[in-house]
Amino acid sequence: MVDVSGMLCPEYQNKFEYISLSRRIVTRRGEVIDEHLASELNKKAQGFTLFSLALDDSTDIKDTAQLLIFVRGIDDKLEITEEFLSMESMKGTTKGSDLYESVYGCLEHLKLPWSKLANITADGSPNLTGKNVGLLKRIQDKVKEDDPDIEVIFLHCIIHQEALCKNVLNINHVVRTVVKIVNYIRARGLNHWRFISLLEDTDTEHQDLLYYTNVRWLSLGKVLQRVWELRDEIRTFLEMQGKENDFPELKNSTWVCNLTFGVDFLAHVNELNVNLQGKNVFVHKLYSSVTAFKAKLVLFSKQIKDKVFAHFPTLKYLEVSPEQREKDSKMPTAI
Repeated sequence: MVDVSGMLCPEYQNKFEYISLSRRIVTRRGEVIDEHLASELNKKAQGFTLFSLALDDSTDIKDTAQLLIFVRGIDDKLEITEEFLSMESMKGTTKGSDLYESVYGCLEHLKLPWSKLANITADGSPNLTGKNVGLLKRIQDKVKEDDPDIEVIFLHCIIHQEALCKNVLNINHVVRTVVKIVNYIRARGLNHWRFISLLEDTDTEHQDLLYYTNVRWLSLGKVLQRVWELRDEIRTFLEMQGKENDFPELKNSTWVCNLTFGVDFLAHVNELNVNLQGKNVFVHKLYSSVTAFKAKLVLFSKQIKDKVFAHFPTLKYLEVSPEQREKDSKMPTAI
């Protein structure tokens, strides 16, 4: 930190040298910063005319359920505050009642009246959206206790809906093989070390493959792209290992075409995903982004039927003859 201060603000470097960096001091200063941020949020919350919540129920690497709570409020001056409110660790069960208690505690801490709650956005998990004992049902009942005429609007997270749409893509045969290749190389220490050494010797742009996780399915586009860009090195490595026959798809031109299609198409989907994220992104912009992407899909479909690949740069360089396609169809495919 002292070295960085010497580059960024050399006139104050002497002051940084006298700052105590013991674990106790660092911990205390972190707590002070947290208290200050919480105090500022509490002040802003008192002026909310209406507010909404965004909830995400997930599990960390230690299998501990985590409930993420975000708040967006608007005051009488039309100033909007959007902040991460809390991350509640669920040590026991994750029933609707447990989640409700966590949300209830956060709102009580901020002293936000339930009557000002206008909307809740969730990821659609059953313990959140259950009609009888889910979190949203309990919140609706609580709001109606204060004012029977209030109806809280419940929305399904647009990013999660986008993730569900991937099920219509018929690329599972591509994903299975790519994941199998990545796992063979990266999940075994010796294989991983040898593959990295090969990449260093060939002086490639990338130095490793990427893992794919189902939780963040949009990372799939980057995983496919990395495999495509390192396809020659992967084939060389498998030949060195004597495993080229375990992945016959790499020699199947039709499968390779499907891979390139997945690379290009998921690049467009990832671009949409970026446009749907971030702070201060409101529904009219989300609607415009989704509408524009739907129009693109119509254009893509028409262009592909006409064999125009202007928007699929990876795919357009691959040409598969009918004879080669028939030959590929007779090749065995790994399952």
